[in-house]
Amino acid sequence: HILRPPPRSAASFLVTSELARMSGSVTESLLGRAPNGIPLKSDYDAMAPEPKSLFVLYSVMFTMFSSLGVAAGVGMWIFASALVVRKVDLLSEFELGPIYLGVFALKFCFQMISANMGTARRACKVNVPDQHVYRVYGGAADGAVVLMDTEGAFGAFNRAQRSLANLEEYLPLFLVEVLLVGFVFPALVGALTVIFGAARLMGAFGYTRGAKERMAGNIIGFLSNGLLDGLLGFLGVVTLRKQLA
Repeated sequence: HILRPPPRSAASFLVTSELARMSGSVTESLLGRAPNGIPLKSDYDAMAPEPKSLFVLYSVMFTMFSSLGVAAGVGMWIFASALVVRKVDLLSEFELGPIYLGVFALKFCFQMISANMGTARRACKVNVPDQHVYRVYGGAADGAVVLMDTEGAFGAFNRAQRSLANLEEYLPLFLVEVLLVGFVFPALVGALTVIFGAARLMGAFGYTRGAKERMAGNIIGFLSNGLLDGLLGFLGVVTLRKQLA
């Protein structure tokens, strides 16, 4: 007699099909990744591959963006109203120039800390939205790394959550600058604040769709923030010069 395998039930067929689909999905999700799930390339490779210094790159970007704010400050100071002059005189009278320059220096230090993080991120090729790499200790999966899910609804949630957390990282210093610069130039700072918020909102929607789609909104946000940085530094210098005069 010829032995034939028993007929497969509909349930068995569905389970097998689902396993095959999941296997295909896993294979697709590993495209561009090492067997342990870590990407084969860093996102930084497109603009600053090793051994280029991210400290230099971030410094140049900070200088470029803040220079626009300095230029805006010079223009507004040349055509300053009597009220603006009185406000700067008041800052000088209370010797607040060093506060403005100190916050400006703090913002530069923040950029250098970001460059330090980026250098470490580039070396291990852990790309956004991942912020940490977890390792399994013990058991059958000992040594395996655990990363964020980047696909489907879970992936969209992870990226949306990261867009909020990223804003929270920038917001404290941004609000401090808003208060300091806004005292002298309230209308301009109000407009920059609205632009910053709208740009970050645009970036958040894009980030939810995909990691690379966050950049357009975020760059506009960085530009408005850079203008604020430059205005802060400019006011610090002008105020300090008046103090020392």
